[in-house]
Amino acid sequence: MSTAILAPGSRGRRLSKRLLQVVITLFGLLLLTFTIGRVMPIDPVLAIVGPDADQSTYQQVYQQLGFDKSLTTQFGIYFVNLLHGDLGNALLTGKPVVDDIIRVFPATMELATMAIIVGAGLGIPLGVLAAARRNSVSDYVVRIISLAGYSTPIFWVGMMGAAGVLCLAWLGRRRREGSPRAGWYGAAPHRADHR
Repeated sequence: MSTAILAPGSRGRRLSKRLLQVVITLFGLLLLTFTIGRVMPIDPVLAIVGPDADQSTYQQVYQQLGFDKSLTTQFGIYFVNLLHGDLGNALLTGKPVVDDIIRVFPATMELATMAIIVGAGLGIPLGVLAAARRNSVSDYVVRIISLAGYSTPIFWVGMMGAAGVLCLAWLGRRRREGSPRAGWYGAAPHRADHR
């Protein structure tokens, strides 16, 4: 077994290379996010001003949002604002994106914490069981469950969880305090009761 230790210079080069990859990846994601926002078939100006607005109001909001500038200029403004911590306003609501993030952050942390607790609470004992009884029926069952868990798309698991909680009332008819009732999620329990 080789115990070769990397020279300090090569570690620095590898770290620099990794950091450069992270920067390039983040820049690519920003560019992709910006591009998707611009090619969507939804007209954000119309969503803000409404279908009954006159042409002058439409043009004023169009210019305020910077859509009259070139795409490269728009991306530059977007990037500089992002570096200053300005995430902008949600195009459909007109409210600051930071306010939306702050509003949903507690629920996100609750979900993430519960996911870690459930994942560790199930994964560690099942892993110990599979390791202790290698090549037994319980080992194969744990392997199949693990493979199914890794293979299942996370968005599908989320949709099934939402359907179970909202439509099948697995957790009762409670809702998180401060959560809105509007939209599909707010109407789902009512629809489930009146099939």
